[in-house]
Amino acid sequence: MLTIIFKEDARYLNSVLKETLMFKIFFLLFLLVPLVELYVLIEVGAIIGALPTILLTIITAIVGAALMRHQGVSTMQKAQLNMAQGQVPAVEMMEGVFIFLGGLMLLIPGLITDAMGFMLLIPPIRQLLAKKLIAQRQAQYAQYKGHVYETEWTEHSSDGRSIQHVRIIESSTPDKESDVIEGEVLDDDNKPNR
Repeated sequence: MLTIIFKEDARYLNSVLKETLMFKIFFLLFLLVPLVELYVLIEVGAIIGALPTILLTIITAIVGAALMRHQGVSTMQKAQLNMAQGQVPAVEMMEGVFIFLGGLMLLIPGLITDAMGFMLLIPPIRQLLAKKLIAQRQAQYAQYKGHVYETEWTEHSSDGRSIQHVRIIESSTPDKESDVIEGEVLDDDNKPNR
């Protein structure tokens, strides 16, 4: 029992640390990205002029929105085709997220976010990122195998009996099939259930 408490505490502490780290990363991104974007816009404006820099920012937003729409429709069609064939469109779903993020980056004024947004709208780059992220999530999921899960529920029959169902699922290693043990506990005492 003590090891379970320690495991739960470690998991909780790990999740708190991850949340704190993510908060710090997002805070730095929201602070640093606009400052860097402003610096780059000023430098580019000094080289090519203020009006061309503003026009460049507007044109990238318009082209990015059109490209995002085109890529989004294409990805949606691939996802529908996969679903029609009975496959889960996991890569296409992740591509959809990247298309949205790319479009969002293109709408943010700035040349660095525009470059990053355009990179997310390039299909080979987007597919590579989606596949890597899915593989990473699958590897993380594989770590959770090797645990025992127990489910319990009770049914009440019309004659007053209660049937208690228990299902235990155990998976000791990722390459081993899960063992499922099912059972029913019959309670013939016509006692009212709590």
